[in-house]
Amino acid sequence: MRLDWIAGPIGQYSFLALALIGCLVLFFSMKKEIALMRRSFTASRDSAAAAGATASRPDPETADVACLTGQPLNLTRRAQALRMQRRGESPALIAGALRLPRNEVDLLLKVQKLTDDHGLPAATGSAKSTRSA
Repeated sequence: MRLDWIAGPIGQYSFLALALIGCLVLFFSMKKEIALMRRSFTASRDSAAAAGATASRPDPETADVACLTGQPLNLTRRAQALRMQRRGESPALIAGALRLPRNEVDLLLKVQKLTDDHGLPAATGSAKSTRSA
């Protein structure tokens, strides 16, 4: 079996041409797939925006099933939850609006009520308020 033709310039150029054609086919198929994904993403984003525009406030019945983010409750969300509770919002509505588990909101509100009842300074207060108490 003779493999001299592989070492010749015609064999090398034909192999290079086939490799280039293969790369071009892969490139254009990837461009097509990216365009399809982009259209799909744009359509889903538009439908979500349309659904979000119709529901300006979360429904208290569906707020019980809050999204579990797995992230700890930061001070900004804690302050928002307490502010909403002072305005008279229900714990279910607070959980839905802040995308927190309902039991976490309940615990936060219970701890805040206990600190308010015992005259202890709130955890969100500054160090200055804790020294004066």
